[in-house]
Amino acid sequence: MVIDLHTHSNASDGILPPEEVARLAKSAKVDVFALTDHDTVAGVKNAQKASLALGMRFVAGCELSVTWHETTIHVVALGIRDDALFLARAQELSTLREARARKIASLLSDCGLEGTFDKAVAIAGNMLNISRRHFAIALVKDGIVKTEDEAFERFLGEKARAFVPSGWHALAPTMEMIAASGAVPVMAHPGRYKVGPTHTIEELLREFKVLGGKTIEVTTGSHTHDEGIRFAKVAREMGFYASTGSDFHGGRPGRPQPGCQEPLPTNLPTVLELLDF
Repeated sequence: MVIDLHTHSNASDGILPPEEVARLAKSAKVDVFALTDHDTVAGVKNAQKASLALGMRFVAGCELSVTWHETTIHVVALGIRDDALFLARAQELSTLREARARKIASLLSDCGLEGTFDKAVAIAGNMLNISRRHFAIALVKDGIVKTEDEAFERFLGEKARAFVPSGWHALAPTMEMIAASGAVPVMAHPGRYKVGPTHTIEELLREFKVLGGKTIEVTTGSHTHDEGIRFAKVAREMGFYASTGSDFHGGRPGRPQPGCQEPLPTNLPTVLELLDF
């Protein structure tokens, strides 16, 4: 069975409409597909309609931004039954995202880069879910940097010249919201976080588990092969179910297409056991 439980559309910072992401997943023979846009469920209904028409099982999802000890982490909610809380949070965070984007544009202006706010908004299509990636794409289009990764390294990443802290919700209330929605919380791409030197990934995962977390992503487009091996071992030792996803956004070199991430090890229990279809 081919599953992809972590993808993005242009409802957040992906480049394709939800229906097109679903079609790409089907072309890769995906059996179970989830759309998990950042802090919004705006694309879920269209993705669901397309997935069912294509014969895939669909999981309603959302990737929530969380601040944990000043580090931004992501928790994916899978199998959302009641999206009212997600709709309210999306509205709240859209205000925060706009304020953050204006600060980023101001800092980029201090670097001699003018007009980046309007360019980022044009790329995003609206201000409801504007992100650092939209600024990165703008900088690539303007020839300021060659790649999005370079944009983050020079301007947008932590400790870079135009970095603005996010101030997302904390982990505990996020987990409470996911539980109230009837969804399953999944720690997204744990190998990607830089939480040191005062904290560890294991500390994060222990707190996640105490708060009701049962699943972590093991194989993902945001993990290297070695990280996949590492977190398969962590899942076994800490008693987590395993999830997997391409983390597809489109237009990012090196990221797999939907359904084309490394498969999960066959000896791990998967998040599918926790989901109702």
